[in-house]
Amino acid sequence: MTFGQELSLFGLIVPIAGMLWILVFKKRYSVTNKLPKAKRVRATFAGVAEVESRLAQPSKWLFLVGLAFVIVALARPRWGEVYTEVFQRSREVIIAMDLSKSMLAEDIKPNRLERAKLVVESLLDNLQGESVGLVVFAGTAFLQSPMSPDYQILRGFLKDLNPDFIPQGGTNYDAMLETALDSFKQSDSQADRFLIVISDGESLDNTWSQHIEALENQNARAICLGFGTSEGGLIPDGQGGYHKDSAGAVVLTQLEADTLKSLASQSGGVYREANVWVDLATLIEDTVKSGATGETGSLSQSIHIERYQIFLAPGLLLILISLYREFPFTPKPRVIQQRKAVAR
Repeated sequence: MTFGQELSLFGLIVPIAGMLWILVFKKRYSVTNKLPKAKRVRATFAGVAEVESRLAQPSKWLFLVGLAFVIVALARPRWGEVYTEVFQRSREVIIAMDLSKSMLAEDIKPNRLERAKLVVESLLDNLQGESVGLVVFAGTAFLQSPMSPDYQILRGFLKDLNPDFIPQGGTNYDAMLETALDSFKQSDSQADRFLIVISDGESLDNTWSQHIEALENQNARAICLGFGTSEGGLIPDGQGGYHKDSAGAVVLTQLEADTLKSLASQSGGVYREANVWVDLATLIEDTVKSGATGETGSLSQSIHIERYQIFLAPGLLLILISLYREFPFTPKPRVIQQRKAVAR
């Protein structure tokens, strides 16, 4: 048997001391202590009778033994082994999703944003053990889901992503790169890192290029996916119409990939247009799953089985029983019928 919190076992001093007090000092204490004590009494037909305290030996022993069981449970006893598959993480992936309103254009069916979600879902289905995080951006950026090998968390966020998450419009690559780099720094890993940028537009300015050196220092490469077509599409406004500019003309949004191509080229990554579904599986295989530092495998690792429940349940039960025995009780009311005087 091993313990996860061995220091907790020092707490056994308390119940052991209590048991010793009961066995050794109780009798001597009762003889030498002549101070008056409060007593519990009850009324009987014969008069007032003393009620012996229920905190006698049985209740005390129940409480102390239960306390000892709880302390052992807090020490997290473990025995037996179970073998589980543990992934060796050799890649880290940050997905940066553009949530600007132009991602609602329907030149790619059902629209650019929904197609992007399908790409990410397909990506997660092809990964195994990599740590994946999610950054969303438009006019600003924030980390929606920190890097984790638990893809169900990320899938839960994907369903609800829409442009309303970031009311500030635009396509701010500078904020997106800064947020992604901060997330990479928190992991403090030497693994291959990939920044998957999903967008349809140009950056508002060229300040994003100042982060290229930081990407190289973090061993991160940008995989840029351009969503949209050169023909472009209209942006639904959610009310049956389309977004218009300040002059009242309907806005036509087209794929503008120059920033995506430049980011991929300068970071040693690749750029692909993701508007044809049949290329997506190959795209994923050729980008994320081609890391430079070897393999993402798995190994079987033995883990000790936690057995604290075996001690915690009886410990709490004994404590509750000991406390229950000390609850004051009120006699149930009795109806006493008065005999009627018989007339003679």
